[in-house]
Amino acid sequence: MLRQVVTALLSADLRWVMVALALYLAAIVAGGLRWQAIVRMLGGDIRTRHAVLATIATVFVNNVTPSGRLAGEAYRIAITRLKGSITLPLGAVASLGDRLSDLPGLAVLGLVSLPVLQPIMGGHARTLLAAGALSAVVIAVIGPRVRSALRSWLLTRRREFGGTPVSARRVALVVGLGMAIWVEDLFRLMAVAAALDVRLGLPQASALCVMMVVGGLVPTLGGLGAVEGGLVGVMLAFGIDLQTAIAITAVERAISYAFSTLAGGLAVAWLGGRELLRSYDRAGPADTGPGGGS
Repeated sequence: MLRQVVTALLSADLRWVMVALALYLAAIVAGGLRWQAIVRMLGGDIRTRHAVLATIATVFVNNVTPSGRLAGEAYRIAITRLKGSITLPLGAVASLGDRLSDLPGLAVLGLVSLPVLQPIMGGHARTLLAAGALSAVVIAVIGPRVRSALRSWLLTRRREFGGTPVSARRVALVVGLGMAIWVEDLFRLMAVAAALDVRLGLPQASALCVMMVVGGLVPTLGGLGAVEGGLVGVMLAFGIDLQTAIAITAVERAISYAFSTLAGGLAVAWLGGRELLRSYDRAGPADTGPGGGS
């Protein structure tokens, strides 16, 4: 099996691999522009270069710490305070806004992937639907309380906003950049598959994107193990042979984990690792959101 996987990797079309890498870099740039837009929307500022570097540095921290993204978000706030201008409370709001702007794109991917995910779910479909219904009930019950608590917290910070208006155009820009990131992720997976002579449709690629998100929630370094297992399992369900599925996963993770970790480490060093670490220690992971996390 290992020999077959190596053979498949050696036969990969490097042109498609380069396309996939370019799409990953485009997503990083879009993520940096989104972060810059959110920071400016809250009355702070950060240069485009530093916002992009902060984004890839955040990926690095998330890849090397099993913190469920808390450490990465704290680092991004620390970078923005060091290289730009934003207070800790507003940094927490910016982090929350960044995460919320992912939801529209993720919802679209989920809907697009339903035709291919339903057969895979099989007998678990009813269980998942029941869990979804239960979650909706819980949200309906505790939602008003959470909203009230968040509103109270924001009111206590109203002076720090300085009356900065949040225009619909700025919100649309942030959401649009979030959608662009998901589109780039989607086509990156399709490009990686094409490098191994596999043609994925939009529903299949969307399902793989969703699986990567689910795997990333597992508290391991960068979702290691969970992401790879999920990707291979879903591709097997699509009828892709095991060695090709493993090869596709290996190329994808070489970009989204190995390359991103290396590039992110270089970004942390470029931004000033020691000074950044001291700034991060002052911020602390517990300060990354209104309730201790985003």
